[in-house]
Amino acid sequence: MTFASSAVALLFASSGFLLWDIYQFNLEIREDIAAQARIVGEAAAPAVEFDDEMIAEQNLAPLSLRPHVMLGCLYKPDGSFFADYRRDTSDRCPSSSPRETRMDRDSYDVVTPLVSGNDVAGTLFIQRDLDDLYSRLRVGVGTVIGLLLLALATAFLIASRMQRAIVSPLLDLADVAGRISTGRDYSLRGAVASSDEVGVVVQAFNNMLDAIAERTTELSRTNRELAHEVEERRRVEAERTAALARERDANRLKDEFLATLSHELRTPLNAVLGWTRVLRAAPVDSSTKDRALESIERNARMQARLIEDLLEISRIVTGKLRLQMQDVDLAATVEAAVEVVQPAAAAKRIALDVELDGQPAWTAGDPGRLQQVVWNLMSNAVKFTPIEGQVAVRLQRGEGYRLTVQDTGPGIDASFLPYVFEPFRQADGTASREHGGLGLGLAIAKQLVELHGGTIEVQSDGRDTGARFSVWLPSMVAHVPEPSIETAITLPSAGEPGANRALLRAVRVLVVDDEEDARVLMRTALEAFGADVVAVGSATDAVAELERRMPDVIVSDIGMPFEDGFAMMRRIRGRAASHGGGIPAIAVTAYASKNDRLNAESAGYQAHIAKPYEPAQVALLISQLTGTSVSREP
Repeated sequence: MTFASSAVALLFASSGFLLWDIYQFNLEIREDIAAQARIVGEAAAPAVEFDDEMIAEQNLAPLSLRPHVMLGCLYKPDGSFFADYRRDTSDRCPSSSPRETRMDRDSYDVVTPLVSGNDVAGTLFIQRDLDDLYSRLRVGVGTVIGLLLLALATAFLIASRMQRAIVSPLLDLADVAGRISTGRDYSLRGAVASSDEVGVVVQAFNNMLDAIAERTTELSRTNRELAHEVEERRRVEAERTAALARERDANRLKDEFLATLSHELRTPLNAVLGWTRVLRAAPVDSSTKDRALESIERNARMQARLIEDLLEISRIVTGKLRLQMQDVDLAATVEAAVEVVQPAAAAKRIALDVELDGQPAWTAGDPGRLQQVVWNLMSNAVKFTPIEGQVAVRLQRGEGYRLTVQDTGPGIDASFLPYVFEPFRQADGTASREHGGLGLGLAIAKQLVELHGGTIEVQSDGRDTGARFSVWLPSMVAHVPEPSIETAITLPSAGEPGANRALLRAVRVLVVDDEEDARVLMRTALEAFGADVVAVGSATDAVAELERRMPDVIVSDIGMPFEDGFAMMRRIRGRAASHGGGIPAIAVTAYASKNDRLNAESAGYQAHIAKPYEPAQVALLISQLTGTSVSREP
């Protein structure tokens, strides 16, 4: 209260003093400039009357002795400009005589008539700045503030001393009581600063806290022991329950996966072995033979796909999967996937609705892996969509690319949605399930998309509402890549039409493989295309064959005893060109990783083909390497 009352009084007093001082100084300015105007006007009146501009300017020159006068202007009786004085050459007099004296925020303008006898000879206009007024105001404000702060500090010190002497002990005691009430900390005590009545009250309060703290400490210790024991029991029970649940879930998933794996691997194997035995048991007609061969090929491809999915998951889990990044046209990738699933969709009379937002749609990625993602999503949609259903495919351009695949299938239950992209997870893992597979396709797709820096999501409103898969990929490229000039060999796709049976006529091929069945298969397949084939079982026999007869191309396995395909090829590349050092070579092997392909290229092979292979694919590649023309049967 002392501080506040002192502050208000001082503020009113100092403000009144400052305003009075500024008012008085303003009056002084007005009187001074008016007197100056009269003196200059009396001296300049004759010069204006006799139209002597030089004398008029000399009469205005004394204004330069006044540092705050900016302009001095003389005007004729008709108001037209006659002569001037300017402190700053950038200033300009008004073109006609101002009418009255006035003061604005920045200047004080004085208008004085020039009197000669009883006649008005003209007008004098003087403009003065107010810098000294504002300077005085600033000094006054600074002085008032300084004095005010000094006075307030003095008042504050006096009030503080009074508060410490009278009120502080009681306030401290109230603060201790408040902290004990909110924090339950009974170790706090009030400070006994004196032996008067206030000190007696504080000491009695402290004695009461001693008794309460003793009892509270004992009770808290007992409660902590009980709470710790209860929490430990709960934690152990929760861990045991979670471990049992995880173990049961893992056992169930393991049993389901092993049962599914056994079923999915045995089913195509049964068809392959069964038809093989039928063909070998007794002669069959041509239609039955064709149907048997078609079934054997289809089921062998199915089994190869299952094994490839298992290996793919293994590479992803172990971190050995590597992407071969380059510019990819997503629109072309989608169109290629549509062509692959079109026959399956047509067989079920499923309508494929494809909409591509702009072509080409260039982005950065691994073409093969992106093709795998798109094919997995579309084949899944076709597999789960019922007969005469619909699958909609959309590729939209925005901040990146968004690919959506929408089907009209049975949909996905809400309880299974969080597990859609987990490996080996299937909504129906029973023996009576309608659709086959290991449950790896979507897990592989998710991992591949994330390796490209994208995201994949699934949406479904439940049973019989269909499912919608969305893939977002970042990093668009704005340019269309120029065709690269490379000598690399491009493998024909497996789905190309059969090659001409005379495709490899007069081409000598050396086949190297330690497995008898593999040698016979490759030799038979290439001879069907007209090649002259010699098959050997080791690297030593291959080098010896080069001495006897020089082939046009070498087709070799990698994994062989004593000397593998890498060492053999390095030995051949070390020979002179006239002794076979430059013969084109193809590695056909079950070692199918990226590192295996790179190792094959570094050893000297021009191409690498993973088993199982397409005979037509190998034949076309040999045709490219040897420079023979490729023709097609009608």
